[in-house]
Amino acid sequence: MPIVNLCKHFWPRIPPVSLSEWASLVISGAIATIWGVTLYCSLSWPLSESSPIAVVLWLLVRTFLHTGLFVIAHDAIHGNVLPQHPLANRWIGQLALGLYGFLPYQACHQLHWQHHAYPAQAKDPDFYPKPNGSLFYYFVRWYGNFMASYLTASNLVLVATGIGITTFFWVSLFQTAIQNLALFWIVPWVLSSLQLFAFGIFLPHYSDGTSNRTHQPRSYYYPVICSLLMCYHFSYHREHHTYPDIPWYQLPYVQPLK
Repeated sequence: MPIVNLCKHFWPRIPPVSLSEWASLVISGAIATIWGVTLYCSLSWPLSESSPIAVVLWLLVRTFLHTGLFVIAHDAIHGNVLPQHPLANRWIGQLALGLYGFLPYQACHQLHWQHHAYPAQAKDPDFYPKPNGSLFYYFVRWYGNFMASYLTASNLVLVATGIGITTFFWVSLFQTAIQNLALFWIVPWVLSSLQLFAFGIFLPHYSDGTSNRTHQPRSYYYPVICSLLMCYHFSYHREHHTYPDIPWYQLPYVQPLK
């Protein structure tokens, strides 16, 4: 058997990376790289010599980039990072979720697809029926329920272990100031969860109190730059639920659904 045929026999053909896959890889890689570089720079930031405005602006940048890690994982869950390379696509999603908050890919994959299968229904892990009270009360109750769906006991163990090991690594081995680690790593994590919930769950799916109609996710057609900064075009939510195989950065160019 010629050596070429032998290689084909024992090494299955891997599809070439398409142009759209290269685009997803470049965009995802850029977000993750900038996230890592900004985190590294943040850990040696002399906070006592910095103005509060600069710190707040940098915190917002770190939050936006941290949200980007989850958006990469979200695209991987939908198979949109490397659709022709499912194993690599899965590993990219797991890496992004690990960097985002030490979350397991398979559990998040299952919960998110359950959300798409049963939006705003009893089986939707991301939905919460409207209680009596103000809209703010609704937001807080729903956010707590949303976080509880993903931070199960086993996931909390993973998260706590990850935080503990990472904190020990930076503080003990590199003498990183604990306040820098908390301000530019933990706080952006919390703020990004609120950003994802507000623009990716609450606004598109909140109940108006009526139950006699089929649920339709809402879209909010902000200017493209505003939609990007708010939450990576999650405001195009009806389009996302209708075309879940469209990468996040292409959603503004989908024909709006009325």
